[in-house]
Amino acid sequence: MKIEELSLAGFGKWQGADFRFAPGLNLFYAPNEAGKSTLLQAIFAALYGMKRDYVKAARYLPVYEKYRPWHQGEYETIVTYRLGDKTYRLHRTLTKEREQARLFLDPEWTELTDVYMEDRRKERNFLEKHLGLTRSLFTDLTWIRREPLEAAEHLMPSFANAEETSPLVHNILAELERELASIGKKERAENTLLGKAASRLASTEQELAHAEEAWRLIRQLTESIQLWEKKREGLEQRRTRLRTQIQKWQKQDQLWQESWQRSYSPINEQDWQWWLERAGSAEERELHEKARSSMMTWDDSVTNRVQEAMPNQVLAEMDADYAHAVSLRKAREQHHVRLAELAVLALSAGTRSQARTQRQGNLAKRKKGAARLWGGAGLFAALGAVGLATEHPALGGSFLGLALLLFALGIFVLRAKGSRPAPAADSEHLRESERLQQEIAAIDAELATLLGRWDVRDWDAFLAKREELQKSAQQQRTVQLESDLAKTKREEMLSASWGEAVRAMLKQQKQQREEAESDCLAQLSRIEDELQELREKMARAYGEMAAYEGVSVAKARDEYEVAATALRQLQQRRDALQLARDTLLAAQSEWKRDVSPDVNRTASEVMAQITGGAYHDVRLDPTDGFAVRLLVPTRNLIVSHEQCSTGTADQLYLAQRLALLQHVSKRTEPLPLFLDDHFVHYDDERLKRTLAYIARLAEEHQVFLFTCQEREGRLLAPILSGSDRHKVHQLG
Repeated sequence: MKIEELSLAGFGKWQGADFRFAPGLNLFYAPNEAGKSTLLQAIFAALYGMKRDYVKAARYLPVYEKYRPWHQGEYETIVTYRLGDKTYRLHRTLTKEREQARLFLDPEWTELTDVYMEDRRKERNFLEKHLGLTRSLFTDLTWIRREPLEAAEHLMPSFANAEETSPLVHNILAELERELASIGKKERAENTLLGKAASRLASTEQELAHAEEAWRLIRQLTESIQLWEKKREGLEQRRTRLRTQIQKWQKQDQLWQESWQRSYSPINEQDWQWWLERAGSAEERELHEKARSSMMTWDDSVTNRVQEAMPNQVLAEMDADYAHAVSLRKAREQHHVRLAELAVLALSAGTRSQARTQRQGNLAKRKKGAARLWGGAGLFAALGAVGLATEHPALGGSFLGLALLLFALGIFVLRAKGSRPAPAADSEHLRESERLQQEIAAIDAELATLLGRWDVRDWDAFLAKREELQKSAQQQRTVQLESDLAKTKREEMLSASWGEAVRAMLKQQKQQREEAESDCLAQLSRIEDELQELREKMARAYGEMAAYEGVSVAKARDEYEVAATALRQLQQRRDALQLARDTLLAAQSEWKRDVSPDVNRTASEVMAQITGGAYHDVRLDPTDGFAVRLLVPTRNLIVSHEQCSTGTADQLYLAQRLALLQHVSKRTEPLPLFLDDHFVHYDDERLKRTLAYIARLAEEHQVFLFTCQEREGRLLAPILSGSDRHKVHQLG
């Protein structure tokens, strides 16, 4: 595996940084705090992300927050790496809210993301599929640190079987033992999965029997409820009919109240129609028709008598002719007054000599003539007052008009100066006098015709005849009033008799209706009692069914079958785990025979190379997390790394990692190697030999060496100069 490029959009202090790596040795020289460790963590994050391994939840590494972008940039990385003959470009967004990983195949940039299935944590695990190594295994093998292996127990499957490339396989010995212990051997054990499954099976079997018994009871209750429901529906129908009948009677009671009130009131033709329409029986209808017929017969006889006594519109016609005659006489009097005025004017006119003589008359003669005219006016006024007092308004009005005329003539005679009107005025007055005389003649003719129609001689005879007709009309009105009074008394008697008969019938109807309504209410009460009893029975039945509401035979049977299946599966799993454990133990024994010597030999070679042969026998114990033990030749003593000096302990960790790295690389492909200030405690001689060994590894493996000291650069200068396979990177 070769890492070719790394782009950091934002990771810790790095923002918008791009790195290209050599396929061999990459030396990163920079002082402390320059970002060397951040760059190393960025490489691991770009390859594997920032989540922990071997946990179900998506828990992030403790350093996740530490390496968030300092400059509020995007938490993103892009890494290009080569595996075999293929080059991959992996783009990661590390922000939790929108975390994403996409894989492309160079140089076409064909996206392969969906080719890799997600696990339960929504991770696609591209590098795990490519290398067969989780992040923990990858860092354990490739990152040389002064720490024990983090995932030593997961390394064993990588060595146990050459075809086993996935480190997530759970058939490792420790896990098998734990699972076998949790499953248990006996079904009667209470704290094991097998015992719990057996107990669950027995419990579900009892629940199934209980559910079947409950189902039989529910079926019986359901049948009873169906019968009660049918009976309830019939009772409710009867109750509805009874309530409808009661409502009908209530409406009849309202009508009865109205009938009772109306039986005390006078009735007309419209009332008879109402009584006939609401009659509840033939007897009642016959009563109404008989009373109506009696009243109609009396009304007809009274009407005939009144019609015989009444004249045929004689008085009305005479009153109309009287009004017309009065208007004619009034017009005639007005014409006479005008003629008198014209006569006065004519008398005042004469010859010039007569006028001169008249002017020479003394004032006494004029006063005497005016006095005579006023005396006549007084006489006519007295006659007019007598005419009005004796109910002769036309005659009285005429006399009053003449009185006024004479009075006016007297004033005129007294004040006359004897002037003569113009001849033209005399001619006009003459024509007006002729016209008035003609109109008076026409009025007299019309009055004569009117008097002739009534067969009277003069106006006084007409007035006498009119007075006689008025007396006759007064007598007729008296007869009418007497007839109306008799009719009213007769109607009151008939109405009282009819009302008593109607009220007797109404009382009988009310009594019958109250008896029927009482019986109906009694039936309704019995139905309500029966319905209440049915409701209580159904409620008890539903309550009993509700007690088994959560009980389901199908569910209980399914749970029983699931429990039985779970027990069988546990038994099968127990057998399979036992077989897997035995197989793994055999494979471990074989690994100890075949693999351990190879790993121990490589570790011993590395230690001998570094120490110049001072230590040449190293062992890795797979049963203790691949712990490293060293044989001290001078004392022939076996010691662990905790018992060694710091420099020797660092060298033992280096030998351990390189041995495991080279062994795993034989079955996959050469893995990269990362060293971050690992040689701080090395002396110059051992460092020189160690770097020479690493330089030889760099011919096959890609090496990333981070240091803050210049001596690694000086010692590697001959190797780094003039070679395209190696590269020096300056940071900071």
